[in-house]
Amino acid sequence: LLSENKESNLNDEQVKFAGTIYSSGCDLLALINEILDLSKVEAGKMPVNPKAVQLKDVRDYLEQTFRPVAEHKGLEFKIAAGADLPKTLFSDENRLQQILKNLLSNAFKFTEKGMVKLDVELASKERHFPVETLNKAKNVVVFRVSDTGIGIPSDKQKLIFEAFQQADGTTSRRYGGTGLGLTISREIARLLGGMIEVESEPGVGSQFSLFLPQKYT
Repeated sequence: LLSENKESNLNDEQVKFAGTIYSSGCDLLALINEILDLSKVEAGKMPVNPKAVQLKDVRDYLEQTFRPVAEHKGLEFKIAAGADLPKTLFSDENRLQQILKNLLSNAFKFTEKGMVKLDVELASKERHFPVETLNKAKNVVVFRVSDTGIGIPSDKQKLIFEAFQQADGTTSRRYGGTGLGLTISREIARLLGGMIEVESEPGVGSQFSLFLPQKYT
């Protein structure tokens, strides 16, 4: 009986070690992929393959991807579309998904209670953007990711878009991550003719908005 218990404990430890190795391997692979993506963007070698993107398909993909995350963390998760939103967007679907996955992953990572929400709507035609492709676009689609998480101090909101940077040194220790996701997302948004902006308040939450021209040119 003692031998069986010892063997059982050994098996449990082996499973635990295997899980740690697998998790570390996945983290390393993710880091390598992010560094490669950043290198491609900075070298101007990241391909853009624009096509007609069904916004309903994007919403369905994000719903399927993040609904289990929301349920696991006990968070409310909503995706809402504006009444005047067009059905299609002419852009790179894979790159769009990559940006939104990064933004939503961060929202869930830094939110312990409350909700995460994605609003998709047309930006106001009265708005002037610092990006000329947006000002020239017939329509600008905005994807707003809001959360009730830890928030970001105003003096750190530019820093988080720099490579390998997070709001402070304790963030990476507590929540993990490489600090590359937002840098890559910002650069891909520029490639697609758009931009990302952030509004946040510590202890209240954050809102990251991705603005893209309805038609990539």
